[in-house]
Amino acid sequence: MAVRTLILLVCLLTAACAELPLQFGQKAEAEPPRPPEPRYCYKTLGKVNCYSQPLDGKEANRLVGYEGPSPRPNAGTGPLSP
Repeated sequence: MAVRTLILLVCLLTAACAELPLQFGQKAEAEPPRPPEPRYCYKTLGKVNCYSQPLDGKEANRLVGYEGPSPRPNAGTGPLSP
């Protein structure tokens, strides 16, 4: 009888401990990550320069990469798509 009581007591204590993190240890909601700031990088003679706005159409062939909205409305078509 003592063994059953001991096993029951251990089960109850284990179950009670399993519920504690849900009640007392809840973490605050982390704020969602902000989208990256737009960045458009173009090759030059000596290095790569990056800008917050895409350059006009005649400079499009120097584009080496970008983050953010596509610099061209038809991106993904033709040989200039990054």
